[in-house]
Amino acid sequence: MCGRYTLAPGNLALFADRFLVPAPPESAAGYNLPPGRPVATVVQRPGALPSCEMFHWGLIPAWAQSTERQYKMINARIETVAESRAYSGLLKQHRCLLPADGFFEWQPQQQGPKQPWWFHLPDGELFAFAALWTSWQPQPDVEAVESCTILTTAANTVVEPVHGRMPLILRREDEPDWLDPTIGAQQATSLLASSVNDRLIGRAVGRGVNNTRNQGPQCIIEVDPNGPDRTASGLF
Repeated sequence: MCGRYTLAPGNLALFADRFLVPAPPESAAGYNLPPGRPVATVVQRPGALPSCEMFHWGLIPAWAQSTERQYKMINARIETVAESRAYSGLLKQHRCLLPADGFFEWQPQQQGPKQPWWFHLPDGELFAFAALWTSWQPQPDVEAVESCTILTTAANTVVEPVHGRMPLILRREDEPDWLDPTIGAQQATSLLASSVNDRLIGRAVGRGVNNTRNQGPQCIIEVDPNGPDRTASGLF
C-alpha cells in the first residue's frame, strides 16, 4: 500500500510548470504527508481544462452513510478496481493525478520495529500517482466533500524486498489521457500497463518518519538500515 508520500516545499514552484495548472497552497507540501488530510491533485472536469484542487486523501464513496471509513480507502488495487462497487464507476470520468516526489514503504524486521524506506525517481523529479476521486454529499444542504484514493499494483524488484505493493506512477506522456474525461475506462486502464515504476530508486530512512508530526527534510535523510537509529521516537 501507499500510506505516506512526499512533496517537498521547494517543488511547489515547479508544480505549475510541470502540470500546467496553478500551484497548490503551501499547506500541500511536506516530507511526510499522511492520509486524512487535504492533498493537492490535478483533475480535469468535463468541459474544462485541468486544474489543481485540494482533495481529502481517503476516498468516501458517494453511497457512504458517513465518513467513518474514509481513512481505510486510501488505496485501490488495480487488479480489482474495475469490479469494485466503490471504484468501478470512477474509472470512467473521475480520474485524477496526485503529484509527488517520493513515497514511503515499511520493511518488516526479524526483531524490532519496521524499517522505513523512501522511494523516488532520479534527481528527485516530480511525478504523478494514478488516482481516482469522488464527491460525497449525503444531503443537499450539506457541503460536498471531495476525496481521492491512489491506485496500487504488485511491487517491482526495487520495492518488493521492502513491501509487496506499490503505487502506480504514470508516464508523463500518459497523464493528459488519464485526466481526459472523454476517454473511457478501458482505454484509461490500458495506460497503466506502462508506468515509470521501473525507474524508482530507494533508500532507508530514519524511523522518525513514523510520527506524522515530523514533516521536515530529515524524513528523507538516508540511514544505515543495520545501524542505530536515533530518530526512532519523538520529534527530530
